[in-house]
Amino acid sequence: MAVDDWKKAHKKRSLQRLRDEVEQLSIFPWGSVKARGKRKVILSTRFAFWPMMLGEAVDLVAGHPELVIVPEALRHAGVLGNGPLLHKLLAHEMTHLAQYAANGKLWDDQETFFPMRRGVADRAYSFLLEGHAYWADRQITTEIFGAPVTTDETSPDASELWRKLASSPVPKKIKPVLKRSTDAVTQLIGDVGLHVFNEVWTRPDLMPTTAESEQPEIWRRRFEDSPRQASSP
Repeated sequence: MAVDDWKKAHKKRSLQRLRDEVEQLSIFPWGSVKARGKRKVILSTRFAFWPMMLGEAVDLVAGHPELVIVPEALRHAGVLGNGPLLHKLLAHEMTHLAQYAANGKLWDDQETFFPMRRGVADRAYSFLLEGHAYWADRQITTEIFGAPVTTDETSPDASELWRKLASSPVPKKIKPVLKRSTDAVTQLIGDVGLHVFNEVWTRPDLMPTTAESEQPEIWRRRFEDSPRQASSP
């Protein structure tokens, strides 16, 4: 998508989501005003950092998730001709599409403007979804290239705008969180096995909480204590 079309699509989708939730959850006017402010902040941040958005899995049309790539963002990152990294990008975002296929409600809960009303305010969706996607793209790129493809190094072809955004507080704050989530999912899958881990997509009781995103060991214990895991040979 072109940048302007991408922005317009996100504005339209977020407004639709907000209106749908206000109606579905019978939100009072004051709650709607607060949510509109939240929507404004989300869009402002998303649009400010668009050059760092190499690709995303998103339901710009409700119920129809798709992989969206903004080529101009790839140019800013200096990776438009980087084959291995593009493989990683596709593997990562298509994993998100697989997550959606397993349980699309997780996306709705993650994107909600009213987490308290939905009863999901304490759930760390990004910790699960991103940690799992990074785990998966490492597995896939290792199979293809013999080693996992990473984005740890800045491309020498990255634009000055990209470098400026990458050195700002928001990416620096997010990077260690993503590493912790990836490490946690990798450790969890190694401990309980992929089959048991995949129960998380259909069992809300296995979703990580915000507290557990800080202490992944507690999250892991819940898988080990689950009935199916306890009865397995």
